[in-house]
Amino acid sequence: MPSRRGYFVRALAVSTFACLVACGGGGGGGSPTATPPPPVIVSRTFPSNVAVAAGGGTAWDIVGVTTTLTGQFASGGGNLYDTLRVDVTFSQNVSNALPAPGQPLSGLNQLGISIAIDSDGNPNTGEYKTCNTASSLEPFEYATDQGNDPSRLSDGNYTIIGPAGPIYSGAPNPPAEAQTSIGGSTMSESFFLTSLGVAAGVKVPKIGVIVAATNGSGSGATDCVPSDGSEIFTDGS
Repeated sequence: MPSRRGYFVRALAVSTFACLVACGGGGGGGSPTATPPPPVIVSRTFPSNVAVAAGGGTAWDIVGVTTTLTGQFASGGGNLYDTLRVDVTFSQNVSNALPAPGQPLSGLNQLGISIAIDSDGNPNTGEYKTCNTASSLEPFEYATDQGNDPSRLSDGNYTIIGPAGPIYSGAPNPPAEAQTSIGGSTMSESFFLTSLGVAAGVKVPKIGVIVAATNGSGSGATDCVPSDGSEIFTDGS
């Protein structure tokens, strides 16, 4: 099995969290209503039929990625975004492609997804390379386990891996995991920004992502986007 870091080097290598905000008022003046900031949505499309399964099996083919920033309330310090969702769309139906909860990626036709996250928007800091294997840049601080390091989690989510390894291990703890949903041709993973080292209070945090798909053959990625070595930034830059 490829290592966490080696996977990206060699292979390129929905839930929304909810909370209630109580605003206290004084002197009988009533309580103001918190207003969530507007979602920030960035979408990219990619050519179809370019995926290759070097070890055989299904060549999972990514044709679109959408990132969505959402937040629960606004404050005097700016719009507070607290959640990032990444929707990955394929040319194939992926509804039944994931390993069962608690099981590792296996066979030739199961789907593994690894989302690499540049949490500081700095191309010169990070642990993982871009999809362009010829590039020397390593801008990504975090990546999600594709399903074999160690496996899909027992609650159906996936592990987030940071510079020192998994950011959390133990009993299910969704706020510290990549919360996962799948249906039709789209698989989605959602993250608390604080789990990615992003401080609250940033109006639109600049977070870059790339996405690699693999199958259970252990032969690396079938597809990785963007393939030119760029990133998909949440602020649209």
